[in-house]
Amino acid sequence: MRGYRLFFLFIALSLGFFVSCERNDDEPILPQTPISRLYVSFSDVPSSDLEEPIRNIEVFDPAHESPIPTSFKYNSEVQEGAGIFFDPFSGRIFQGSLRNQTIKTFSVNAQGSIGTGVSFRDSTLLSQRDLAYDYSSKYLYVSDNLSGSIYGYAQALTNNGDVPPNKIFELGSAPWGVYFQGDTLTGDSLFVAMAGQLKEVWLLDKPHRLDSGAVTASKKIAIADAGDLRGIAFSSKLNLLVLTDFSNDRIYVIENAREAFNSQGLISATRVIEGAATLLDGPIDVAIDDREERNLLYVISRNSKRLLRYPLSAEGNASPEAEHTFNLTPVSIYLDAR
Repeated sequence: MRGYRLFFLFIALSLGFFVSCERNDDEPILPQTPISRLYVSFSDVPSSDLEEPIRNIEVFDPAHESPIPTSFKYNSEVQEGAGIFFDPFSGRIFQGSLRNQTIKTFSVNAQGSIGTGVSFRDSTLLSQRDLAYDYSSKYLYVSDNLSGSIYGYAQALTNNGDVPPNKIFELGSAPWGVYFQGDTLTGDSLFVAMAGQLKEVWLLDKPHRLDSGAVTASKKIAIADAGDLRGIAFSSKLNLLVLTDFSNDRIYVIENAREAFNSQGLISATRVIEGAATLLDGPIDVAIDDREERNLLYVISRNSKRLLRYPLSAEGNASPEAEHTFNLTPVSIYLDAR
């Protein structure tokens, strides 16, 4: 009998060890076949009921091919699309609706096809722009530039109907792009690009532990010579932060980003991508493929309705290595590269 007890104790301890070592950050299990899917959200709406429904999500798969492959197009039935985010742990896509103040989630199969969706609505969400999901805490964070706040929704994957936010972080300025970095070692972080005159990037540490109300940044930096920051992406692997400047048609690349936040002041970007050859015209969002064999930078330009792809080492008046022109107006992208 004692032998059986020791055996079951060993099994319990083993299970506890594996659970404690399970990774809760943003690196899901690698698929058997590498994935490189770029999801794009569009803001266009039909001008009349007689028009064909707008297919306001496009998926490029594999996104790293040259030339950029033909996309798969879907009608999400979202009115005036906003931020888009794919969660590889649950296999679900989030897409915001600016016009209807809703968030819709869709299933995605192993081949990347978008399936059925459910939505929830928050009438207080006035002007949503971007969103990011934390699978570990099950919180969805949505930026609202008009209210100057970040809205937090618990159990977002299962929400439907009218759902008020569980938390509202009042920032006192206009947030736009958000990027969530999960990390079980150094702690979770929410990067926020502040649009307009502020020219700052805020870092909110452990956002799921923050309470509603006025929130100040754990750390923040201001970007020298910036005009209007919008899109944001971060690579924990490379310690690299990338931002889009909508009004100045620039991309800022900041190396040693974590150390830069320790300066808590005005910094200059390590590299700036700008100039006529870049084809940048109202860059509004950005995504990083930091895999060693790729090292690519994806940018969408709202004014010119373009998808632009650069090597991650690009600097100055660099031409994109590949480009694609949309018929619709892109406002948000998310790259699933594993």
